[in-house]
Amino acid sequence: MSAVWGAMARTRAVGLLRVAVLLQITVLMAVRPAGAQDEIVARGNQAYQEGDYRAAIEAYEAVQDGGFNGPGLEYNLGNAYFKAGELGRAILHWERTLELAPDDADAQANLELARSLTADVVEPMPTFWLTSALSWWLRAFPRAWLTTIVAIAWAGLGASLVVRLLTDGGAVRSVSAWSMAVAAALLVVFGSTLAAREVGLADPDRAIVMAEVVAVRSAPAQDENLTLFEIHEGTHVRLDQRTGEWAEVVLDDGKVGWVPLSSLEII
Repeated sequence: MSAVWGAMARTRAVGLLRVAVLLQITVLMAVRPAGAQDEIVARGNQAYQEGDYRAAIEAYEAVQDGGFNGPGLEYNLGNAYFKAGELGRAILHWERTLELAPDDADAQANLELARSLTADVVEPMPTFWLTSALSWWLRAFPRAWLTTIVAIAWAGLGASLVVRLLTDGGAVRSVSAWSMAVAAALLVVFGSTLAAREVGLADPDRAIVMAEVVAVRSAPAQDENLTLFEIHEGTHVRLDQRTGEWAEVVLDDGKVGWVPLSSLEII
């Protein structure tokens, strides 16, 4: 049954390629008059249909090198790399598709299929509700909204302080005290949210393993005695810290260790 499902998923993914390419062509034409980029995408599409997946990849990446990108192009690259037998890069580009278009059901289906084919079986750790709530909050507001709210809170706090200093008592002074408290609360809540966003707490770097097999070590050094375990092509990791040519990664099941940066590709 799983084999049948896998075949159906692959067929559906390939069948949607033309739609994705057409959408991407529309975006490119809206940015720049139809011409070289349009022809390159069409050439990539034709190569894919003819089974020349390397030529399709070269065409799509040439469009990216020209400064154009979008979920359709990333999706097509994922399809082409999958057909070319490069599972890690297929996963990478479908992940990037979902970064640009989180609700793309076809990219999600392809990604789930590809993950089922990786060598590593990583069971995600249960997420504590407070962690999920915090993650949601950090992503809930566009940056422009946060900066506007923080600016208004600063202005309100300053104005209320001036009013309080210039009045001796009465209702105006009471209102200014209340407005100061509200402005200060907004400043603390939304200011800390903005600060967390700016330092990258809301969106830590994620990466996909590109190498066929990578030794995960307890320290950033080429010493086999430090090897903790191995991970394989296509595995998803979160980057915690970096030093030189090494990165400390965290797997979805909570395992931690150091791997060479060259073995990863940032999503």
